[in-house]
Amino acid sequence: MQIVHDIDSFRPDWSESVVTPGVFDGLHRGHQALIQRLQKHSRRGGARVLVTYEPHPDQVLGKSRGPFSECFTYLEKLSLFQQFDLDAVVFLRFTPELAKMTALRYLKEILLGRLRARTIIIGYDQCFGRSRKGDYSFLKMMSKRYSYRVERIAAVQKKGRVISTTEIKSALRAGQIELANEWLGHPFFLTGTVVRGFGRGERLGFPTANLELPETKLVPGAGVYAAMAEWGQARYPCMLNIGYAPTFGGKRLSVEAHLLDFSAALYGEQLRLHMLERVRSEIAFSSVEDLKAQLERDRAEIRRIIRLRVQGRAWPRLFSWKKS
Repeated sequence: MQIVHDIDSFRPDWSESVVTPGVFDGLHRGHQALIQRLQKHSRRGGARVLVTYEPHPDQVLGKSRGPFSECFTYLEKLSLFQQFDLDAVVFLRFTPELAKMTALRYLKEILLGRLRARTIIIGYDQCFGRSRKGDYSFLKMMSKRYSYRVERIAAVQKKGRVISTTEIKSALRAGQIELANEWLGHPFFLTGTVVRGFGRGERLGFPTANLELPETKLVPGAGVYAAMAEWGQARYPCMLNIGYAPTFGGKRLSVEAHLLDFSAALYGEQLRLHMLERVRSEIAFSSVEDLKAQLERDRAEIRRIIRLRVQGRAWPRLFSWKKS
C-alpha cells in the first residue's frame, strides 16, 4: 500500500482507479462499510484508492466547540488503514486554500486528474469542495459529462441509530467505552509515550505507566477501565485509570496503566492501550488503605473481564471482516 502525502508530485502507476474520499476520523462501522465496498473492486478494475486529509478539516476551520480533539491521530489512522487491502492512501494537506476549492475543480483536478478515478464511491452524507457541494447528486450529474461511475452506500445503523463520529465522541467523553466500541467495530485505543509520574502507584503496590498523549487526542471520561496494553509485538492485560487522582487532591488529568504481571521499565517507550470495558467511575477515598483495597478489587475484576473477553481468542481483531 502506497502512502501519498504530496499529490502534486505523485505519479500513479495505474491507468485508472476506484476512489473513495472522506475524513475517516474513527474508522467506524460506517467508514468500514465504505472501504469494504472499495475492497470488493478487483485490482483489474483499477487501483483501490482512499483519499483523506491531514490535518483534520475541523482543526483548520475551527469548527469544534472548545478545544479540538479527534478519535484517532494521523499515526493511529495509518495503523488502522494497514488493516485493509488498498493500493494507496492519499493524505491531502488540508489548508484554507483547499477548503475554498470548488467541488468541480476538486473532482477534475484531484479525483479524475491526479488519481485517474473511473469509479467514485461515496457515503450517504459525504461531501467535498467549497460549501460541501460535492455530494452524491453533484457526482451523479457530473458523471454524464466526464464518463465515470458513482456508487453510494447507505447509512450504517445500530439499534436504529445512524453510526457517526459525533455520536462516538459523545460516548467516549461519557466513559461509555463499550457503546463506543460497538459503533466503532473495533476497540478504541490510546497511543502515547511513557513518562515519569508522581510514583504514587508504585508506592501503593500498583506501578503504572503514565502516558503522554498527542494534544489533539480525545481522552475518554474519567474512570477505571479494563484494557489490553500493546508494547511492540507483546500484549498485556492492564488496569487503566483516567482521571485526576482525587484521593491525593490531583488537579491534572492523567492516563495511567497498570500492566498485570509485568515489571519492566517503560520510560520513553511507545505504548498503545486498547480499551475494552469501564469498571467504575473515579472517586475520592477517605484513606490510602481504602484506595488500595479498591484497587485490589479492580484488578481482580479486570482479570475476570480479560479472561472472558480476550484470552483464547485472536487479538486484536480490529474489524468484523477480513482483508479481501
